[in-house]
Order: sequence, then C-alpha cells, then structure tokens
Amino acid sequence: MIRVLIADDHVMFRQGLVTFLRAAEHIEIVAECGDGATALDLVRSLAPDIAVLDITMPVLDGISVVQAMAALRVPTQAIMLTMHDDSLMYSRAINAGARGFILKDDAYEELLDAVHAVVRGETAVSSTMRQAGIELEPATPNLTDRQKQILDLIAHGCTNRMIAEHFDLSIKTVNNHRTNLMSKLGLHSTAELVRYSLRMGGL
Repeated sequence: MIRVLIADDHVMFRQGLVTFLRAAEHIEIVAECGDGATALDLVRSLAPDIAVLDITMPVLDGISVVQAMAALRVPTQAIMLTMHDDSLMYSRAINAGARGFILKDDAYEELLDAVHAVVRGETAVSSTMRQAGIELEPATPNLTDRQKQILDLIAHGCTNRMIAEHFDLSIKTVNNHRTNLMSKLGLHSTAELVRYSLRMGGL
C-alpha cells in the first residue's frame, strides 16, 4: 500500500480528493489536514510515503514544508497540488525537494498517476503545463554568494551606486554582476529580477 497524507486548506476540495484516493487500489490515506505546520507534524509522526501539499496554506506554506522535510531527511516524498501554473513557482518547488507538481485544474486521475510515478522514483509534472509549453526550470541557476546578495539588494530597490557603496565595489563591477545575473537567470530587466527574487522566496 502507498501511504498518503493530504494537506489543503480548502476543505471541500480536500474531502473530494480524499474520497477519490481512498477508492483507488493500493492507496491508504493516513491523514489529512488544512495547514502546513500540522502537515509537517504528521510527516514527522506518520512518515507517509507521499505528502500531497497545497502551496498556499496557513501557518506554513507547502514549499516551506518541503524544505523542512528535506532538512529533517524524512523518507516522505512531496507532490505539490496547486493553482500556480508558472515556471518560477515550479522551479522553487522542485528545488525545495518536491518530486511532483500537479495543477488543481488537472483531473484527479492525474494526481493518482503522479503518486504512482513518484513512488517509482520519477518526477511528475502537470500535463497542462507541459502542453501549454510553459518553460519548466529544473533547477535554480548556481548563483555565487555575492550574486545572491546583490540580487537581494536589487529586489529591495537599491541602485548600482548604493550596492557599490555597500560592498565597497566599483559601480562597473556591480553592473557586471547585474549583467551576469540576468544572463544566468535568463531575465532582461530589473523588474524581472525583482519578480524572480519574490517568487524564489526573497524579500
């Protein structure tokens, strides 16, 4: 049996999902809850095979739960079930350690397929996202510590001159860092850098 935890703060949606999965062969729902902190406690105490997590939940969001799971080195694998159909949120979830990313608009059957795929050691991604041609970023580019620091300051509205003064660098050096950041991340403006930082958990 595949032991599954369901965490979603939308009660009716969660109950429908639980009912569907309970009717499936080889699936056991070991617990359900409506917030991330409770989900993490249940993962610790029950060690399910799969945790199906909403991203947007009270107390602790789904991605933070996955990060905590990785830090605890629990054997449970996470599948994100979400309304967020963009590549940056996908990248953030996968980098945190999630093994699946399924949209709530997808059929329940796709989540069931994802559960089996993740148990087999595969990564499951929403067919809707793949068919729509949304770019799926498999990992965050390997930024240096200085690039991460500069990205954070850019996201907080600092100019090149302010960043240069903060790190005692030349404005030209800071501009080179900014150019390299955009190149690594495939972005083309300061606004895109700020949006990237926000989606990756900055600010």
